[in-house]
Amino acid sequence: MNRSIESILRFVNVTTSGLLAGSLGFGEAALMPGWEYELPSRSDRRAADLAIKRYFNAIGPVALGTAVTLAVGSRGVRPMKRFLDTATAIGLAGVLAATIMVTVPINKELEAQPASDYPSDRSQSLTRNWSRAHAVRTTLGIGAFVCAVASNLANRHAK
Repeated sequence: MNRSIESILRFVNVTTSGLLAGSLGFGEAALMPGWEYELPSRSDRRAADLAIKRYFNAIGPVALGTAVTLAVGSRGVRPMKRFLDTATAIGLAGVLAATIMVTVPINKELEAQPASDYPSDRSQSLTRNWSRAHAVRTTLGIGAFVCAVASNLANRHAK
């Protein structure tokens, strides 16, 4: 891979994985496809507001795509750098999988339950499972970002 292309990919990867890690820990938008389905439905939410935020869907897949490209396509790098690139890709794939396969379905099920004065055992169980999945997803996202930064700081060429 050309060194300038690799530099651009590394910049995009660190930027997008950093945005992703930050959004998972602090924001409402998870920056992954399906994040808008995790938000509680509100009648006052405007369609225009949701349309503006839909571009967030691309950040997670772009981070994952650049991480996979770096893990597979980088040549002449130290084994530690390749390991960190691979760890970044695995962490970002875990974030995407946890979002699409765990948190979004749990949110849809919670939204489908009728309103009640007291939470049912099922809704409490779903809420605990969602919290655990979100903690795992956040940890994977932050870990992927740390690996991406460490990979960028590692020396480039193998000796």
